[in-house]
Amino acid sequence: MTPRERLLDAWARWVTRHPAATLIMSLLVAAVSILLAATSLELHSDRSDLVSGDLDWSRRYAEYRHDFKRWDDLVLCFEGDPGDSRIDELARQVAERLDSEERIASADAGFAITEAGPRMWKVADVEEFNQALTWFGHAQKIAEQPGPAEALAHFSSTLAGFEHQSSILDGLETFIRPMLEGLEGRPASFNLVAPLGETWQSLATSTGSIRTVLVHMDRTDVGGIEAVGEDLSLVRRLAADVVQDTAPGTSWGVTGLPALEGDETTQAITDSTLASIIAFVLVTFMMLLVFRRLTLPLLAAVSLLVGMAWSFGWVIISVGHLQLLSVVFSAILIGLGIDYALHLLARLRAVHEEYETLEDAMARSFRDAGPGLITGTITTAAAFGCTAFTDFRGVAEMGIIAGGGVLLLLVAMLCVFPACLALTTRWRQHIERMRTWDAERLKRRLGWTDRRAVPVLLGSGLLFVALLLPMSRVGYDTNILNLQPPGLESVQWQHRLEQDAGANIWSGLVLTTPDAAEALVRSLRSLPDVGAVSGMGMLFPTDAEEREARVATARATADQYQPTVLPRPQESLTQTLGLIAGGLRSRSGQAPKAIELGRNIESALESWRGLDESHRNERMATMTMEWRKGAEELHTAVTAAMAPGMPGADALPHVLQDSWVGSDGRWLLRVEPVSTEESILEPHRLSGFVESIRTVAPDVLGPPVQIYESSRLITHAYQLAAIFALIAVMIILLLDFRSILDALLALLPVLIGFVGVFGIMGLLQMKVNFANLMVLPLIFGIGVDAGVHAVHRWKSHPEGVPAGLIGGTGQAITLTMCTTMIGFGSLLIAEHQGIQSLSIVMVTGLGLTWLACMLVLPAALRIRERVSPSAHRD
Repeated sequence: MTPRERLLDAWARWVTRHPAATLIMSLLVAAVSILLAATSLELHSDRSDLVSGDLDWSRRYAEYRHDFKRWDDLVLCFEGDPGDSRIDELARQVAERLDSEERIASADAGFAITEAGPRMWKVADVEEFNQALTWFGHAQKIAEQPGPAEALAHFSSTLAGFEHQSSILDGLETFIRPMLEGLEGRPASFNLVAPLGETWQSLATSTGSIRTVLVHMDRTDVGGIEAVGEDLSLVRRLAADVVQDTAPGTSWGVTGLPALEGDETTQAITDSTLASIIAFVLVTFMMLLVFRRLTLPLLAAVSLLVGMAWSFGWVIISVGHLQLLSVVFSAILIGLGIDYALHLLARLRAVHEEYETLEDAMARSFRDAGPGLITGTITTAAAFGCTAFTDFRGVAEMGIIAGGGVLLLLVAMLCVFPACLALTTRWRQHIERMRTWDAERLKRRLGWTDRRAVPVLLGSGLLFVALLLPMSRVGYDTNILNLQPPGLESVQWQHRLEQDAGANIWSGLVLTTPDAAEALVRSLRSLPDVGAVSGMGMLFPTDAEEREARVATARATADQYQPTVLPRPQESLTQTLGLIAGGLRSRSGQAPKAIELGRNIESALESWRGLDESHRNERMATMTMEWRKGAEELHTAVTAAMAPGMPGADALPHVLQDSWVGSDGRWLLRVEPVSTEESILEPHRLSGFVESIRTVAPDVLGPPVQIYESSRLITHAYQLAAIFALIAVMIILLLDFRSILDALLALLPVLIGFVGVFGIMGLLQMKVNFANLMVLPLIFGIGVDAGVHAVHRWKSHPEGVPAGLIGGTGQAITLTMCTTMIGFGSLLIAEHQGIQSLSIVMVTGLGLTWLACMLVLPAALRIRERVSPSAHRD
């Protein structure tokens, strides 16, 4: 025997002689692994964790997240007509309710105008700017009036200036209430700046149809996907309660990067868990059909569970956490792990009659099937392991976890399964009940591949070449929203925000100094792919010079204004109030509130008429003195608001400062793409958008850059991993077969499967994506296992027909391919579109590999034998 055969022989004999000791040690390791996983395993939802922090663009994004504390705000969206104040009030109430929760650091639906600097109105949108300019123009003239009578006379002729309030009637009541109090002898306080304090600025999209609440969670002591899930659950529950109590039926939802990533990871975990259960059940059911008894499938299932437990321990030791890519590893390993038991059982079924004891039969099975199992497992592990040399951390971690996992599964299966079988009293009866392929029937059905080997190879070769062209057309889909379940709330609301500027999370982020900001904003706005520059860019409106000119004109007009001094102010005041009361009576049918205000005016006038002249003069003097105090306050406020120059960073309310000014003093510019029906994440739009910004701001960062660069990196990483895997597999096969031709023949089925699946994708115009691109190394590693076993069987029994498939090998390859495809096929139930696409691609690729192994490889082996009759000899 060769050294490898002696090792396998000794291994088989030890575990069958000492089954109890083997199981005790195996279960102890499994228990420790489960304990480690239960107490230490973390799930990371942040896509940035998939990329190495040493990359320049990744490092800059990490620095941004450190300096801008509100980078990961959740975004609550409330949809309604732009003028519907109920939606504004709903957003405010939701923010107040969330803000009272200890777990939430802050929740902001907007800000009062008084929280912003006096000149902040100058950078409002055009409509709001025009309204504010009109109001300040009237306020300047009001502040110049010498007394309340002159002010009321001017006000009554310019009621339109108060249209920015909820109604003209409210503005009128606010203005004349102190006058009525003064006429009645009560203290009159003219708070003429009150309209400013009452004005609320909601956080909304550019059209105003979606009001947003920015929610910043306190994650000081918590982290991971569990914390993100709890945060989302808390915010959704509290918001739902307020909506139900305040405005039931309102369309609302939660989105933002944490919501998108948290919902996606939660869905991926749910899908993977359910798929693992389904795969386990289906594989066990398939084995019941094959073995026709419960015993052997249960023993294989127990062995598989032990191996899976070991693999979770390996996750803790090697990486310490799971992420969006590696979370599906368990479903994949289930299909792979059961393969080892099937190959072992297929060979045991073929040779057990030659031996008296299980020890001798198992030793022979280990010697016959073991070399193929070891070579196949090492090639699979090598294919996975090659991804560890890429710069894409997510791919590398997946490779490390899966590579170590398949090795542990082989060890577990070669230890636990023989030990369990040795503890049964009727092992031979269990083996004999296993369904087997009749050799003659197999020869009749597939023997034609031997007889027509040349036509088979020529036809396969033509098909192979024909698929190369569509294969070359397969592109990469950078739109990560296409991977997520379309029904996810966070995805749906993000799609809505993409169509409305002002809240698009797919904006490019540019950090700059205050001195360089204005010139940079102008350059960015000149780019054709840029729709707007928000964030601190709002301080530089495109029509800033025109606005300043209009404000200067309004100041000059106010400076030239000469108020009219009324000769008999008392009479003018009462007459004007009487006219207003009469006008209100005429509106009483339409506005019940007008009736009450009219009655209040008449009551005050009645009180005034009952006074003698001295008391009237006294009340008028007191009221005039209070008026002048209020007018002075108004004059000061208006002068500050109308002062030359645009507002600076200190004029921003705290919610915007926290979002747009970093801890190091740098400013954040949000570069928004042009809004179209097509997402900015589509490949042709994303690359153009990012590269155009880089012509002006080379250090642009943010989600679009992360996705763009990650897409390039992951594509390169998988291509490099595939090359490494091919080289590693070839080296392993050369060491095993000591023949280049035999190594190439072992690779033939998987190469056909690889080209076939991508050729079909090209014909169907399917794209590879963030998830299904991992099939490059997977198909190489998993698919080559079938070719290895077939070539090993042909080298030991070259006379068999069909070549390489006799002695249970063809049956074992078919069963193992089925179990592997079940492992991947179970992922078809996933709602996560990326995981589902991985399942489709992998099942198709492995199915084509199986067909190539059954039809093409036997023909190639037969031609190989005719060309070199001694090639089969080791």
